[in-house]
Formats: sequence, structure tokens, C-alpha cells
Amino acid sequence: MSDRNGSVSKFENFSVVDLHGTWREMGRQYGALLSGHLKAAYAYAVEEVLLKSNRLTKESAEAVAGSFYANYPHKLREVLAGMSETSGLDLSQHILLNAMEVLVAAEVWQNADAMTKPTHCTGIAVWGEYSSSHLIYGRNYDYFGWFRELALKLVVAVYHPSDGSLATATIGFPGCVYLTTGMNERGIFLALNNGEPSGGALQYHNRVPTIAELFLFLLDSPDLGQLESFFYTTRSNFAYVVGAADDQTSRCYEWPVFDVKRRLSVKRPGLMVATNHFTEPSWGLPRPDDKKFSYTRSRRQNLLNLAEHFKGSIDVPRMKKIMDTRLEDLGATTENTIYQVIAVPGTMTISLKVPERTDWVDIQIGDFLTKAG
Repeated sequence: MSDRNGSVSKFENFSVVDLHGTWREMGRQYGALLSGHLKAAYAYAVEEVLLKSNRLTKESAEAVAGSFYANYPHKLREVLAGMSETSGLDLSQHILLNAMEVLVAAEVWQNADAMTKPTHCTGIAVWGEYSSSHLIYGRNYDYFGWFRELALKLVVAVYHPSDGSLATATIGFPGCVYLTTGMNERGIFLALNNGEPSGGALQYHNRVPTIAELFLFLLDSPDLGQLESFFYTTRSNFAYVVGAADDQTSRCYEWPVFDVKRRLSVKRPGLMVATNHFTEPSWGLPRPDDKKFSYTRSRRQNLLNLAEHFKGSIDVPRMKKIMDTRLEDLGATTENTIYQVIAVPGTMTISLKVPERTDWVDIQIGDFLTKAG
């Protein structure tokens, strides 16, 4: 199915929406092509889960979403405005839908203790002596379990801006115009994890949201060197751990609100594992309590052990098995793993899965990222 210069391709449960033009035009294409997905996501996430369940009042939800939107880059606002012209939802509804994960976090931080805070997400990259061929990055995106319903309509949005920016694919929920997982046309891959166990829960509401900044990073980063300059130039609005990779190597950036450090203590060349705490020794931080923070230490150690066990033989099928291994079976996947991504920058491929709901689905994302308008 296509709309002007945009098109949508189905890969079983998942959609790849291919967008071309100005930022407003790409938003219009997204809204028209995935109108059903957007309306269903709004009805489920915003109306049913957040508002009808009395987790948040409409007024408080609009205040939080409005604050999130107020610091948004203009080009990403244009996408939301374009969506509102064609999707059947108005701009105020798109602002709420775009902030659904922020709204949930606001409700949790206000009403729950640390034991129930969503401090998950896990990443593992292998290359060199650990991989059988290309660099492979496996990533678990973890949050609250009800998000799995949304993940069944996961969207890979491929943006081809007419302003000369690099084509960039974001992987996420319908209507969310930011980047927690994504890849650009040069094969630069990013995956964001929560970093609260080490970086603390301090948030800045007068900064551009980090998840929006990461989108901009990929639009302007032809290589890891340029990407690193953006990390060292930009202040995060919350504590994160961000994995980055190209076809040769992977790096990990530990990013609290006051500083950023690239992890330099590499004891295992060819292996990078990221969970939710900082492991660069120069921070001088104690290891966080494992049980309190979603077993961040156990998940990390389990993946290190699996990588050592399969060292030299890890290909995409092996990585799928590693990612399928649950925490209780000495892996890293939990009941809060919403969706999983495996990326191979060297071949420009990704694989997607919703645990217990779908099988792995392979997508040649390079066919979309290098597609002319």
C-alpha cells in the first residue's frame, strides 16, 4: 500500500512504513498509511490503560505530554502535525500517544516504589573473536507487560528527509516519533537502556528529551566518530545506558544528567553487554542492588557467560537462541521483555520478535534505508 511518496510493507505482525519528503509530508504519509494502527494504539494505551483505569487524570496526562512536547525539536513536531492531518486523530491526541511511555513513567514514579519501576532493557553485541562472521547486536526492550499488545503492531518507520539528513529507521510503538532503537543508512545502530540504578532518578524537564535527541543523532552521524561527538556535546534529561554499533565495533555510553562516559574498560575485546547500571570503573560507583533493580547485574553476567560459552560461533540463529533464554534459565529475557531486536549493520538486516507472541521475523532493512524517493 502506498500514499504519494510513502508506502507500507507488512512482515507478519510488523509494519515497515517508508516515508519520503519534508517532515510534515512524512508525517502525513505515516498518518494515512497507518491510520488504523494509530487509532487502535490511542484507544488502548491512552484511553483504556491510562485514563479509564484511573492511572492518570486527563488533565495530568495532558500536562505531562504537553511538557514532553514543549521541548521537542521542530522537525519532529512537524511529523506529529502531519500525522494529525491524515490519521483521524487530532494533534492533541497525537501528543498524548507520542508520550505514552512518558505518561506511564510519570504515573509509576509518582505512585510506586523502586521495586516496580521499569528499569529494564538489555543489549549484547558480539564481533571479532566472539562472532562467526559479522557484528551482531541483540537487544531486549523491556517495560510493563501490557505494552506487548502494542508491540504486536510494532512499527519500523524509515524516514528519508528531503533536507539532506541521513535516512534513519526507528523501531517502536505506533505514533511514537523518537528513537529508543534504530539504524541509519550508514549502518549506525543505537539502543537505549534505562540507567537509573547508577545514574539516579533525577529528571530535567527543560531539556530536549534524550529519546528525541537520539533520533537527531542518527540523522546526522555517518560514522561512530561523529556520533560520539554528539554524546559529548549533549546533556541527557535522564540517566541512560546507550549501546552503539557499526559493522566493525560496538561502544557503550553511560549517560547520567550531568556527564557522559564511553565505557573504556574492555576486558573482552569483541563483546559488549549493557543492562541498566554503569560498569566503567572511573565512575567510582558501587554495584547496585540486584533484586531492587530488575536483576541488572544478573542479566549482564548471564549474557557474558553465554557469550563466553559460544565464543567464535555466534551467528544470527545463535543470537536468537541467546535472546530467547530467560532469566531463570541463565539468560536475560523476562516477563517484562516487550519486544526484541537483532541488528546486523554489515548486512543491514534486523530481526524482530514479541516474546511468547510471535516468532522471529527477518527484515532486510537496507532495502528501505537505501531506497530513493
